[in-house]
Amino acid sequence: MAKKHLLKKELWIGFAKVEQPDRKGVLGYTDGAYTNAIGFANSRAGFRASVKKELEELGLKLTRLENAETLLARLSKYSIDRELRKLAKEIANNQRVGFGTFHAFDIN
Repeated sequence: MAKKHLLKKELWIGFAKVEQPDRKGVLGYTDGAYTNAIGFANSRAGFRASVKKELEELGLKLTRLENAETLLARLSKYSIDRELRKLAKEIANNQRVGFGTFHAFDIN
């Protein structure tokens, strides 16, 4: 039997659009928010699944994940702010998904 090739986990970053089903949720009296997400994964699909799961634990629904790429790829093109650099260091230690500031919006 051939061994299955395992991809190395690395830090990923993406821009998430989230909605909350109840205006009494963690986002307060608002419909949703945008936030940066950072987490360990071995693929774009794995990163999306991890972000979705972590948001569900907060009572939020992932509706879109944009510009998902490895953190190294992002840093080769752009700089990221201090808050996200600090978050990336925390995630490197605990291997979970973390979120930057949630920027709330209303649908109506």
